[in-house]
Amino acid sequence: MATTETREERLARLKQSLVRDKQKADAPEAAPAPAQAETPPVAPVRRSRLLDAIARLLGAPPSDAPQGPAVVATPQDPPIFTVLVTALAGDADGTAAAYLFHALQGRAGLAVKPLPKAFLLDSMEDPAQVAAIMLNTRHAVVEETADLLVWGDKGKDGYRLRLATATQAGDDTLGSFGPTTRVELPFDFAEAPGNLLYAAILAAAEPTSEAQRAGVRKLLPAAATAVEALAAKPPVQMSMPQQRAVQQVFGHIAAATALVAAQPEQAKAWFGKAVESYRSAQRRLRPTDAGWEAGLIHKHLAAVLTVQAERTKEAAPLLEEAVKEWRSAAETLTRAMMPQEWAGAQVRLGVALYRLDLITGQTELLREALQVLQGTLQVYTRTETPARWAEVMHTVAQVLEVYGDQMKSAEVLTRAADTCRSVCEVRTRERTPLAWAATQNTLGSALFLLDRHGGGAAHLIEAEQVLAAALGIFQNHGAKGPAKVAARNLAHVRKLMEARRNRQIVDPHWMDG
Repeated sequence: MATTETREERLARLKQSLVRDKQKADAPEAAPAPAQAETPPVAPVRRSRLLDAIARLLGAPPSDAPQGPAVVATPQDPPIFTVLVTALAGDADGTAAAYLFHALQGRAGLAVKPLPKAFLLDSMEDPAQVAAIMLNTRHAVVEETADLLVWGDKGKDGYRLRLATATQAGDDTLGSFGPTTRVELPFDFAEAPGNLLYAAILAAAEPTSEAQRAGVRKLLPAAATAVEALAAKPPVQMSMPQQRAVQQVFGHIAAATALVAAQPEQAKAWFGKAVESYRSAQRRLRPTDAGWEAGLIHKHLAAVLTVQAERTKEAAPLLEEAVKEWRSAAETLTRAMMPQEWAGAQVRLGVALYRLDLITGQTELLREALQVLQGTLQVYTRTETPARWAEVMHTVAQVLEVYGDQMKSAEVLTRAADTCRSVCEVRTRERTPLAWAATQNTLGSALFLLDRHGGGAAHLIEAEQVLAAALGIFQNHGAKGPAKVAARNLAHVRKLMEARRNRQIVDPHWMDG
């Protein structure tokens, strides 16, 4: 039977751990490697200051000192995520960071470590600064062999925290946490706000093993349920931006919970809660708030609606609503101020338009999709962001393929095939086999349609070759869904080739009589 560790035993263990960390920090360090030019420096804070502050809080602080929300010690499974708590900007003595550390210590599934560095973000209006801070936080997660990093600052109204992982790029995926998503908590926050931060960490973490994925499936639904009431009715003591941040963060948490839900009905319910929470955050926007704040909420709403559409047979209404939200996001996240966010929203808008056309057959949607996708190439260039460029260009090829088929245009289909060939110069079979195979599948489809619409019979032979190659890659990598699609496309090509061969056989009976 597992025994419950007493508070005194836990404090003694943590103090010993902190002493070991402090001894390591005070030991002479090896000469640092030359700094890389693309990584701007972060603001260092003395490790001993942060550790001493944590030690004071975990020891026997004065009765009037803040001690963090109480966490009941219960038998726990081994931690599945390692979380770094950094020093905070505006926290000169490390007390706020220590309070934060204490609030997370003992939470199920988390191993918490202090990091004596502060990451400073002065302005969201400076894209270069945002990109630099994202790079720095990712590097810190990797260097410390952690899963997630909690960073931010102590402001006049409380904590403004952000979450970062090793691979996070602040993109436009569902419930994406990044520098633009703040977890705002009041000073000396109690249990409910602490639960919000805990659930946000579980939602933002990126599992890399089955044990971590199983842990998220087990822990996240209960953690999300524990903060529903807070998100539905944030305390009036919170400022309006804090209330809006709570509801936006809960939208992320609900969306992540929907993705791990055991039953489709549960997923649908959590998606609905995410949408409602984002809508509530919208209602708390003020005329004086920056335009990008509204743009990000539009983006998060659109992402939820898009994923919902992918999971239902009645997709058109959800996709139409998603398209409206993606358009609004692209209009309010300007290219000049937030180029990556703007370009991400434009790409997702283009994909949503393309998918909506597949359902409705509205050709004008494809023309708009081509326009917005090609516009993003001003940000995603082949030289600077080759992988993202290839992703966008592959989508362009797919749109051109459908458009060319609808218009029965050999010229458009030729452009689709040429675009695929350009993409395969970046997505090579050796470096990115699955992405290469996906592009080859699109190329094979375009060549098949090109043959059908008068582009020449020679294209059918090439179509068979590229589709067979794509199918082989998918099968070798266990990609069952893409393999099924490639096999179906290859079957269509071979059936047409066989039909033509049969028509070319001369009937010998014409000489009789």
